[in-house]
Amino acid sequence: MAELPKIVTGLGKAELHRILVRGYDLTEELLGKITFSQMTGLMLMGRLPTEKEARMIDALLIILVEHGMVSHVVAARLIYHNAPEALQAAVAAALCGAGSVHLGSSEWSAKMLVEALPREQGQSDMDAIAASVVENFAATKTRLAGIGHRTHAEGDPRADKLFQIARETGVYGRYCELIQRIARAAERRHNRRFPVNVTGAIGAIALDMGLPWQITKAFALIGRTLGAIAHIAEEIRNPMATAIDASIKANLVYELDVKK
Repeated sequence: MAELPKIVTGLGKAELHRILVRGYDLTEELLGKITFSQMTGLMLMGRLPTEKEARMIDALLIILVEHGMVSHVVAARLIYHNAPEALQAAVAAALCGAGSVHLGSSEWSAKMLVEALPREQGQSDMDAIAASVVENFAATKTRLAGIGHRTHAEGDPRADKLFQIARETGVYGRYCELIQRIARAAERRHNRRFPVNVTGAIGAIALDMGLPWQITKAFALIGRTLGAIAHIAEEIRNPMATAIDASIKANLVYELDVKK
């Protein structure tokens, strides 16, 4: 009989009398002693964050919890209305809506930054890199991820605050600087405002904290999970899904085209 492959993880293991998480005893060393922000840092970074890093993580987790009656929380309400026995399905519906158009662009923004300025690359001309990024995206008629916002066209206050906290905590680094220079380069080329939006800020800050670009959307997903659950909790106390569904049907004009 062939020997089974050995599976090794650095995350955790449940034993008879204890649960290990990143080498810590969950109930004896972590529970009641660290915050959820610190736990997030431990899980994503592989170590407990410093006090300043924990403050930055806390801000990243809070910033996207709520942004009004946007499409994916409406979806969560409608799914819960149809399947109230499956809270998880309604929350999943909201998270599935985190994509390139809304909520989920931090990973694509981070990918853009890493490709423009690889981690191993030394001191570079930031303005030249920023101009090159803008030109490349314009040439392919591709939208700059993490730049511009339909609602906050004059500047995203959430991004501004995140960058402020990044400076105060010492997290602010070259990726935060690069994305802001890309925004300014885009403004010069197109002669209109192109502010960094919240997901762009999240992507840059997460990179400066050492996270891979593929995981930067984690903060949006974790934060908006809470937001989606809050919308469902409100739906339970103050149902809106029926009215939303009726409004859609009343304003929807369509024809059935059946071809045989």
